[in-house]
Amino acid sequence: MLRVRDLRHNGFTLVELIVTMVITGIVALLLVNIISVPIEGFSDMKRRAELVDIAEITLHKMSREIRQALPNSIKITQTGTVSAIAFLHTIDGGRYAGSGSNIFTANKNLSEFLITKALSNIDDSMVKSSAYYLVIYNLGQTGADVYQGDNISKITALPLAPNIKIEFDTFSFPFTSPNKRFMIVDEAVSFICDTATGELRLYRGYNFRDDQSGGDSTPTDSSQGYLLANKISACSFKYNPGTITHPALVTLEITISDNKAGNETISLLNQIFIENQP
Repeated sequence: MLRVRDLRHNGFTLVELIVTMVITGIVALLLVNIISVPIEGFSDMKRRAELVDIAEITLHKMSREIRQALPNSIKITQTGTVSAIAFLHTIDGGRYAGSGSNIFTANKNLSEFLITKALSNIDDSMVKSSAYYLVIYNLGQTGADVYQGDNISKITALPLAPNIKIEFDTFSFPFTSPNKRFMIVDEAVSFICDTATGELRLYRGYNFRDDQSGGDSTPTDSSQGYLLANKISACSFKYNPGTITHPALVTLEITISDNKAGNETISLLNQIFIENQP
């Protein structure tokens, strides 16, 4: 006689399955909360670091350019949502000879004068192909304002023999420099910040003699230029011209906001000391 073996199947009841699913869900929820906090923190730190990088790189570029500003050429304007800082970029400079023949004399039509040594950053071939301007004793005031053409002339040659000198379009400079200094500028530079568009742009190479209006060398078209930064929600440019004994001070402050991430905001400030004695 055949005997049927009693087979028992191991498994879960419906109640056990439901209890297991509930416990698993609770554990999963706890794990998600534990893991999500550091992940969100990392994401926040990364987002803030990106905003700080944008602000730092922007301020570094601005500072590097502004340090090359011609003394007393910095101008700051504020019109509505647009803030601007403009100046003339100095590429070289030196001292003119104080004695001998063919020396610099104020209030006299000149087309050349001797200098004490050859220039470092430009040479005769460069002035033959691009526009460079000679400036002497710019005070940024009426009668000695480069923007008004009071003390600036286009350089035509930089001969090294038989003497080292500068040749330029015939001009009568109104003042001598107490330190016998001259400066050479190559272009106007402007930084324009428009909080309406959230952009900060760099302009350079425009003709400051033709484009300027009322002594202001800032371009009026803020839609062009090289984009330095976006997400700009606020910016402030301040300028203290200094005194004979103290250098000029430029203060730059920009605020960058990320509206897609809970309006995350970063503000950075940078101050630049500038030798402002002509």
